[in-house]
Amino acid sequence: MNLEELLDFFSKSSYEANYARAKSTRTCAMCGQRAESFKNASSKLEYEISALCQKCQDKYFSKKD
Repeated sequence: MNLEELLDFFSKSSYEANYARAKSTRTCAMCGQRAESFKNASSKLEYEISALCQKCQDKYFSKKD
């Protein structure tokens, strides 16, 4: 997925339900994997905002050279 696909994911009508389910089960709204380990406080806060696990955060938010 690229950034455009990520934005599409966030704008889908099903995102709200996926977000709620992810937060209640401590999983990722995008990939469904457990979201228990984060690199730092910023990444943990990002999970609280977007419900994306560390792996998905790295995939979509890390800088590429």
